[in-house]
Amino acid sequence: MSRYGIIPADPPAGVSFSVWVVRDHRTGDLVKALPPRPEPLRFYSYAHAQAWVHKNEQPTP
Repeated sequence: MSRYGIIPADPPAGVSFSVWVVRDHRTGDLVKALPPRPEPLRFYSYAHAQAWVHKNEQPTP
């Protein structure tokens, strides 16, 4: 099982397109954009969310 999962989020008011957030399966929390701020990291493209997950699931050298 991968560490992260991509889930749909409620778009901000006035936005009519899909917004995606990333959930950490280890903690159950949404990945934050800039800790310690409470806003989750948002993607406006599923492909960008997948790229972030792929990059961040790779072990650091």
